[in-house]
Amino acid sequence: MKKLILLSTACIFSFQSIKAQVPILEKTYEVSRKAKNGYLGNIEMNKEKETIDMIYVLPSLLPRKVKTEIYTYDKDLNLLNTVREEEWAEKLKTRWKWFNYKGDVYSTINLAASVDLTGGVVFRQKQITYYYNWYYGRYTKKVKQLEKIKAKTETDSKYAYRASYEVEADSNLLVIAGRTEKKTHKAYTHFDILSCDNKVNIKPIGTLEFKYPNGVYFSAPLKDDNEALSNDDFPRDWILIFAPIGMFKDDKDPKPTNYTYVRLSPQGQVVERFNFDSPSNGWRVLGAYEKDGSVFLYGSAITKDPTEKYIDKLYNNLQMAPTTSASQEEKDLAAAAPNGNPFGGFAAMSSTDYGATQEALDVPLDELKYTNFQIGKITNSKFDFISSPNIEEFEKKKAKPADQKKFVAFDGKKFVVNGISFTSSGDVFISGQDFVKKDNKKIYKGVYMFQFEPNGTLKKNYGVFIDQSKKKGFMSNKLLTSDMIMADNSIFESGDGKSLYWLMRSAKTVVCNTETSGGYKTETCTPLFGFDYGSINITNGELSEFKSFGDEEKREYYLFANTSSYKMGTNLFFFSETKKGDKILLTRMDLTK
Repeated sequence: MKKLILLSTACIFSFQSIKAQVPILEKTYEVSRKAKNGYLGNIEMNKEKETIDMIYVLPSLLPRKVKTEIYTYDKDLNLLNTVREEEWAEKLKTRWKWFNYKGDVYSTINLAASVDLTGGVVFRQKQITYYYNWYYGRYTKKVKQLEKIKAKTETDSKYAYRASYEVEADSNLLVIAGRTEKKTHKAYTHFDILSCDNKVNIKPIGTLEFKYPNGVYFSAPLKDDNEALSNDDFPRDWILIFAPIGMFKDDKDPKPTNYTYVRLSPQGQVVERFNFDSPSNGWRVLGAYEKDGSVFLYGSAITKDPTEKYIDKLYNNLQMAPTTSASQEEKDLAAAAPNGNPFGGFAAMSSTDYGATQEALDVPLDELKYTNFQIGKITNSKFDFISSPNIEEFEKKKAKPADQKKFVAFDGKKFVVNGISFTSSGDVFISGQDFVKKDNKKIYKGVYMFQFEPNGTLKKNYGVFIDQSKKKGFMSNKLLTSDMIMADNSIFESGDGKSLYWLMRSAKTVVCNTETSGGYKTETCTPLFGFDYGSINITNGELSEFKSFGDEEKREYYLFANTSSYKMGTNLFFFSETKKGDKILLTRMDLTK
C-alpha cells in the first residue's frame, strides 16, 4: 500500500446508519499517482483549534535529515492546509515524542533472566541491533545472545527462579527468586527481589516472606489507558499474584484460597501487598488494568473442592507465569540466526535459554475447561468486589446481534481474553474470543463481550459470530492468515445515555513482504485491520447488527498501520486507506447522539 498521500479530488458523503444505529460521517479523498512512498508517522488532535494533523514522514537525500508532509483537517473532515518541510532528525525528536528515529542502525546491550534446567536463575546479556525501515517507519531487529551468569545468594547457595520483569528503559531487570536451603521449603516461602543491570551486577533489594509455601501464578506489567506509550518506553508497576501450593503434605496453608496480591515499582520497591480470599481456588489471572486509581484483575477460573484442592493440583503442575523475561519475538529472532549460525537456532537456544514465554505457556492452559470467570476491583489495598460467576450463568445471560440467527455458545473451553473497557456508570466490559485448532494453530471464531455491573454482578454475555476466513485475501496460503489474529473490542457511550457503541477491530487480510536488514532476509506478514461497529440498547440490552467503515462505498478500507481510534471533544475519528493506497477514508463517529 502507498503510505504517503497527495490529496486531489474529494468524494464526500454522510449518513446515519439505521441498522447499526450509530451516527457516522465519512469522507474519502483521492491519492495522487505522483505520491512518493513514505509512512504515516502520527495523527495529532488539536482540541483547542478542533483540527486534525496527519503527519507523514519520508527519507531525505541528505543524511540525518527527514522530510515531513502535514495535512490538516477540521472536525468535519474537510482539508484545510498542507505543509511540506525538511528538518534535521534530532530536531524532530524534540518536536515529536512519537518520532522514534535513532539512526539507520544502532545497538543496545540488555539483559534477560530465565530458569535453567535445575530450576535456578540464569542471566544472559543480549545484543539487540535495530535497522530502520523507512517504508514502514519502524525498526526491525536482530538478537544475539552473549555471556551468561548464574545468580547466587550471599552464602553462595543457588537461587530458584520464580518470576522476572525486564525494564528496558533502564537496561535493568527485576527477578523474584526463592532462597534454596537444604531440608527446608524456603525456596517457596522466602523470596528475594533481585535487581540486575545490563553488566550483570546483581544485588538483592528486598524480600517477600510467606508463612506457608506459595507459587507465582501471575506476573505481568500493569496496563492502563495510555496505550500510546509502550511499557519499554514508560515502565509500569509489576503485578504478581501468589497462591498457596499443596506439594508439601506437612507444610501448606490450611486455606487453598488464601491468595496474595503484590505490586512492585519498576525499581523493585513494594508498593502494595495484601492477602485476599479468592472465591475460586484455581484463578488463572489473565490481566491487570489500572483505571482511575483502581486495579482490575480478571481471568478464567477452575473451581473444584475450594477448601481442599490447591492450585498446583488443579492445573496438574502446569506453569502459569512465564519463566523468562525474553519476549517470544526475541526468542524467535535469536533462534532464527543465533550468532550467525546458518543451521538454525534450536541447538544454540536450548543450551542457553530454557525459559518459556507467556505465549508458550498459554498453549496448554487455553485447552482446559474452565468452570468460572472471575473479576475483581482493588482500591487502597483491598477488593471493592470480587465476583466469580459460573459458566451456566453466562449461558443464561447471553445476547446476540439482531440479524444473527444463533447465539455464540460459551462453555468455558478454548477461549481467550484480550481486553477491558469501562463506562461512566461503573460497568466493566471484558472482551474475548473462542477458537478452534487447525494444524496446531488457533483459528479465532466468535467474539464475546461480558458486561459486569459496578459491584461485579454479571449483567450480559454478548456474542458475535465473525468469519475472518472469508477475508484472508490472496496471501491466505501464508503461515499467517487473518483468522489467526484476535479481534480487539472497545465500548463508548452515547451522549443521550441510551446506547453503547461497540467497536470491533479485526484483521481483514494479511500482506507478506520480504525485508533485508543486517545482511539477512526475513519474511514479515502484516495484518491489515478494519473496524466493524454496532450499538447496544442500555435499557433492554438488545444488540444491533454490525456494519463496517466504508460500507457505503462498497470497497475495502484498512486502518493505517499503528492507528486505532482518536477522541476529540464528543467525536471519535478513524483513518483508513485502500490496499492499493489510491484512496483514503476519514471516519467520524458522533458520540452525542
